[in-house]
Amino acid sequence: ENAIVALVNKATENTLNEIKDKMFEISADHRASASVFIAHQESKWGACFAASEVMYTIAIEAAEDYSKYVEENIDEHKKESLKHTFLCLQHIHGRACQEFLEILYLMKLGFADGAYARWRSMYELSCIGCFIREQGERIAKQYLEQSQTEDKSYKWALGAINAKGKQPENWNFNMIQEVCELKEGWKDQYRLACFVNHGSPQGTMKRMANGKTLNIVPIGQSDYGITTPAEHSAISLAWTTSLFL
Repeated sequence: ENAIVALVNKATENTLNEIKDKMFEISADHRASASVFIAHQESKWGACFAASEVMYTIAIEAAEDYSKYVEENIDEHKKESLKHTFLCLQHIHGRACQEFLEILYLMKLGFADGAYARWRSMYELSCIGCFIREQGERIAKQYLEQSQTEDKSYKWALGAINAKGKQPENWNFNMIQEVCELKEGWKDQYRLACFVNHGSPQGTMKRMANGKTLNIVPIGQSDYGITTPAEHSAISLAWTTSLFL
């Protein structure tokens, strides 16, 4: 029994040392394969990526120009009366731009599921931006104040008016979607993105990278499934940009 344990330990040590010795060689092979895939991905989706890059550039340049215009041309009383709303929408837009870029890089690398899961956050930002714009300065102030706490709830929405014209004692994201008057199709897409984002059976067995087949187990990059996160993220960025401007 002791001899078996000793042999197993020695074999483990030898294998680990061999892997360490060949670590950079193994890594080089992986990087070479990844480079071939990225070139293939660019040849297939290059026009999509270029359009996304241009859209990202337009969004950030518009936000920069607008922020400068507000700072230099809007009178102090007007700025003071809307300062919380402006700051919320400015930061929400900035975060949406960053997430759009993250999604773009995930798509370039061939990770459609990761890109779609990241779009889930972009969609939430769009809805929250819409909600704050509709509800006004008080809700924006509460949103900013809650950012300084560890509270993950929607307490910042207390005092807001829901889709039925009432002030609920508790808010959740579904109620915020209702205020935004979104078409049901977007809610369905959000639910699908939640499956992808969490360790759900649907997100595991029905990954975007393998289409409708269940006998394939995606373990890395794929050129399949890019369209949905690309289109959804572009729409969300346009929506969030328009809310800020």
